[in-house]
Amino acid sequence: MYHFGNANGDLDHDGISLDIERLEGLVADLMAVKFPFDCRRLYNERTLSDAPLLEDWRQAVRPVPRLVGFSTGHPLLPGCERPIVTSDIWLFSEELRLARSMSRWYRLGNPFRDMSKDN
Repeated sequence: MYHFGNANGDLDHDGISLDIERLEGLVADLMAVKFPFDCRRLYNERTLSDAPLLEDWRQAVRPVPRLVGFSTGHPLLPGCERPIVTSDIWLFSEELRLARSMSRWYRLGNPFRDMSKDN
């Protein structure tokens, strides 16, 4: 997750550039597998020679930054103050009250306030 829009301007430009390059590669591969004919072109000598071998592999889940809260105006999850969990958060600015998930921008209202700590 990249923090942006803050006063000290500590945005990681090199990291963003690397992620853009990786995401563009992923988009190209997703476009290729979308159509069976293009999918076959992924399975070629270059792809096979560049791909590392993974032994004793298994699927795993890793935690990624996400936001939870009550959404109003979500295009796919209708309702007012509906509890949701966002997809992976890539950009976050508390100062600008904005967050960008993998799928969309969110306007940030008031943050969660833990009432149990108000003693």
